[in-house]
Amino acid sequence: MTASTVTQRLIPGGKLYFDLFDANLAKTGERYLGLTPGFTISIASEKIQSYSAETGLQQLDDETLVKITRTGKMTVRQISMENLGMFLAGQAATAAQASASVTNEAISILADRYYQLGALTANPSGVRSVSAVTITTAAVSAAATSTAYAVGDQVKQASSPTHIYQCTTAGTSGGSAPTWPTTIGATVTDGTAVWTCIGIITLVENTDYSVDLTMGRIYILPTARISGTYAVSALAAYTKSAVSREQLLTSGVADVYGALRFIASNAKGTNRDIFAPNVLLAPSGEIVVKADSPAYAELSFDLSFNVGANAEPALIIDGRAV
Repeated sequence: MTASTVTQRLIPGGKLYFDLFDANLAKTGERYLGLTPGFTISIASEKIQSYSAETGLQQLDDETLVKITRTGKMTVRQISMENLGMFLAGQAATAAQASASVTNEAISILADRYYQLGALTANPSGVRSVSAVTITTAAVSAAATSTAYAVGDQVKQASSPTHIYQCTTAGTSGGSAPTWPTTIGATVTDGTAVWTCIGIITLVENTDYSVDLTMGRIYILPTARISGTYAVSALAAYTKSAVSREQLLTSGVADVYGALRFIASNAKGTNRDIFAPNVLLAPSGEIVVKADSPAYAELSFDLSFNVGANAEPALIIDGRAV
């Protein structure tokens, strides 16, 4: 043991490893957490006290420590999917996308709006890596004469259709077709119904919309020949490539328990390593996704050091072998 008269100072540093327990509380192997700018240990205690009542002034007679809680905090700058999974209570996985041709994917479009292809219930964030994208509104039904229409119904001309129209005043169409306007926003009365021209049938890439093939997104241009007020019922067709991407899905993941190991590498002072056999990681705080002032993103965790499953001490501090 180092003599107490020898100056001992510490500028700490080191690496953290976490051994995640599986569903059976078995270890799965220590994983290096990456750069960890902060790791602290805190102690909180509770005491009970006895006071004598033999005289008018009560005096402290005895004091007993009855509870001690060892907790800590950890910040992680390694923004890996595994660390994000622990922070966001989710599971990291690989999302596989099969190659396929997609037709008649229904979307409602407005000018100056973005749309994600393949954003369906089974795949809410959509597809990636697409080609041969086309957008059409030709699936809309042809206008009929002497027919009752409700507000919101959409039709195209029955003869040589070029545009889509939305019913903006409910009513019954006339006995013959009206003269359909071809200016976006123009209206026409048809019997007792009123129609508004809301867009062309055949949209042209780079005239009416642009495509981000990598992200699988389309942008309806502000100058597109469709309405910016009434959403147009459209169909998308495209080919998606066979690709995969990493993905994290949040869920009701159970508590994150595991063993934590710290291997010291101090800038100054004696290296002493720490092993905690049973630690609960509780994510806390926020992760900065975007900020005006650039800064490294970090993940924060509160730690609870518990006695091990086999009654191991909550914390073991090891000096180096000599």
